[in-house]
Amino acid sequence: MKNNKIFDMVVCALFAAICCIFSIITIPIGMVPVSLGILAVVFTAVVLGPVKGLISVVVYLLLGLFLPLFSGGQTGLSTYANITGGYVWSYLIVVVVVGLICKIPTKNKALEIIVSILACAVGVVICYACGTIQFMAITKYDLNASLAACVIPFLPFDAIKCVIAGVVGPLLKIALRKSGYMK
Repeated sequence: MKNNKIFDMVVCALFAAICCIFSIITIPIGMVPVSLGILAVVFTAVVLGPVKGLISVVVYLLLGLFLPLFSGGQTGLSTYANITGGYVWSYLIVVVVVGLICKIPTKNKALEIIVSILACAVGVVICYACGTIQFMAITKYDLNASLAACVIPFLPFDAIKCVIAGVVGPLLKIALRKSGYMK
């Protein structure tokens, strides 16, 4: 394996950029928009694992303090405290958990893809939990109303995101392994 610190920095920066670009792509459907942010975060976790993935997400979240990189062009520290802020800061937990699950050794490519899709689903559930709890705390909506606003409408979109990240991520990882850039 090529141990190249510059390659690692470039890859982390590239995935931070992917998070930045994907997160500003949103479809407003209510108080909580559909965002591609979670797709970028779970994809990052699948490909880079928990440590490099976390570095990439931290860079993205820090850049979002100064640039309009969060869904709907939001920026600044106040983003973490608003009704959708729980989804944003949950990315720190999501990338680590998904990255750790994807490190589970698998015997073949198909099994690696299945594990990755399931890991992404776990990550989305964590994101839903953190985001919905903060949404409830700020809006004072009950659980049913919060789930109706923050989870139910997003299930089909997020299922597709899990499949995309869970399939493409391992294939990219396999290609990087073959090229000698990853274990």
